[in-house]
Amino acid sequence: MKSFFTKSSLLTIIVFALGAIAYSTVFKQYFLMVLPAILIFFYIITNLVHAYLLKMAEKSGKRFTSQYMATSFTKMFFYLAVAIVYVIINKENAKIFLINFLLLYAVYTTLEVVEFSKVVRQKDK
Repeated sequence: MKSFFTKSSLLTIIVFALGAIAYSTVFKQYFLMVLPAILIFFYIITNLVHAYLLKMAEKSGKRFTSQYMATSFTKMFFYLAVAIVYVIINKENAKIFLINFLLLYAVYTTLEVVEFSKVVRQKDK
């Protein structure tokens, strides 16, 4: 877990720095005040879900696959609900928000899947 926390923290710092550079120069007119909050949101949710999945992997052997799928579905549904609520509340910035939201979803989900598959492979050995 410490390794994942360190990697996700480093990833968040890198994404924040890249976003700060991009939105202070090239994409200045597209900056939304909610964007740093989205980054923190993904960071927190990803770390919480990863910690939960690690606990589930230790506890339940055969049931783990179904629990992993249920957790992934719940997380994806939660993200979708957050995106829909924001779009309903703030329609004029919906495109910018959704592009950033989907990019962060892809980045953090990739990190989570890659790192968790390493844990599962180590456990199988």
